[in-house]
Amino acid sequence: MSDDSPTLIEVLKERLLVVQEISAAQSRNLSNLQLGGGAEFEIQEIEREIAATGVSHALAEALEEARARLKSAAAGMAACDAQCAALERRLEDLDRRIAAGR
Repeated sequence: MSDDSPTLIEVLKERLLVVQEISAAQSRNLSNLQLGGGAEFEIQEIEREIAATGVSHALAEALEEARARLKSAAAGMAACDAQCAALERRLEDLDRRIAAGR
């Protein structure tokens, strides 16, 4: 093993950091999922109110804001999913290195 190769301890520490990053990304994803669900519920309620009373400027504005929150939450989830996929690939690589005894 050359002097610049990481030790098993260093690889294990790196693995721990990757697992923590995955956990943080999954936590953000859950938060975005909750925000998206809340926005979906709000959209349904506003649409029901519009159907019952007719559209008003305030309702149209509230509907637009709720749709923007839903779109933002969906984008956040997509970003978290991409980050998690990259981190999981990194984790697999680290696991292979650990299994090889590096």
